Amino acid sequence: MKAPREELEGMRSDAGSMERTRAFAESRRAAERWRREHPSGLEAALAWIEELRRVFGDPPVDRRPWRGADFRL
Repeated sequence: MKAPREELEGMRSDAGSMERTRAFAESRRAAERWRREHPSGLEAALAWIEELRRVFGDPPVDRRPWRGADFRL
């Protein structure tokens, strides 16, 4: 097992490496490309919900109170 100081130095060296810098830059470019090619927002989300409702119908209404850690929308 490495000493905490050695581990910290290893992490620092890895974070500052050119390979890691290139990987993060490519990841950022890929995310930017995705956002440009797949614009979304509130209107798109609402349109998607409406499309689901059109295809599957309205979800059944269940007004019974729920209990426990089942946090649902």
